[in-house]
Amino acid sequence: MAGPLRVEHDVGLARWLPDALADDGTIAVVVPPIFEAYARILHPATLDMPTGETDAWGAPQYASREITWDEAASLIGDRLGERQPWTLWLSRFGEVGYDSPEHGRMVDGHVVPEDTVLPSGVRVPAGSRIQDPEGSDVPLPLLAALAELLVDEHGDAEVLTAAWEGSGLDPSGTSAFFLFDEGMSEREQRREAKRLQAELHAARLASIDPEVTAAMRASEVLGLPREGQGRGHVLLRARLATFRDPRWVESAGLGWIRGGQPEHPDERGRTPNAMWPVEPAAAPAWFVATELDLDCTLVGGSARLIDRLLADPALETERIRPTDTLVDSAAQR
Repeated sequence: MAGPLRVEHDVGLARWLPDALADDGTIAVVVPPIFEAYARILHPATLDMPTGETDAWGAPQYASREITWDEAASLIGDRLGERQPWTLWLSRFGEVGYDSPEHGRMVDGHVVPEDTVLPSGVRVPAGSRIQDPEGSDVPLPLLAALAELLVDEHGDAEVLTAAWEGSGLDPSGTSAFFLFDEGMSEREQRREAKRLQAELHAARLASIDPEVTAAMRASEVLGLPREGQGRGHVLLRARLATFRDPRWVESAGLGWIRGGQPEHPDERGRTPNAMWPVEPAAAPAWFVATELDLDCTLVGGSARLIDRLLADPALETERIRPTDTLVDSAAQR
């Protein structure tokens, strides 16, 4: 690999991890219960605010910005949706949706009913929508802030990362929805969609490093949380300091595509679903994990590290225990 990450073919170096994880639905299913303290970092939600403009098809346009869970709570108030146990966000704020005669149950975001001003001074117009936080991947700015703190606390180090071999690294599932000018015939639209789909598939293939693909084909992957019954993860070596700059994805070979054009939009690839220092073997000073089905990133480490994490203004964090359930609606600040 020519980028900042290198495939680690010796999966045995990480066999300690599945053995150390619990299987009881607690935090210890994702982060080994071997650390002094633990925290979770909440992935930011998205606030879509109407601009008053429409696109060529008459659809309203929105300006988006990230918001914290505290800000979301101030906007949502007691207008909670139907609470669901699937993610942390849904367990606290609930799922908002409506029944469509044509499509059945449709999920939508929380709607802000009246003009509101956040404590930060940002004016939120009525009709704005709050979209659920990003799940399955750690947001790049969040990872950069976390890496900065880890380097400052422990110094730069060689790390092992585990990236899920699924979405982003599996081009067989590449698909997209295209909108065409009404003046195009149905036949022309099908032909153009086929061409664009082929270009997207080729771009996806080119964005995945051949060594990563080879490791997956050779089953050189780590099963998490358990071998044989979990999801396969490709192991990659890197320097911790690499992740301080979000641009590392541009040459990582993990399926990221910078499109920059309407017909070729950006495509997300993979980020580390787990990361820890290589040394000392099987006894890392810290551990970071982003579970595929959750909307937060979990960290285990020393009490000093977790205290610094909880005090970092760039991150929205909560203290947790390894015995807490993965989806717990009660926040510990």
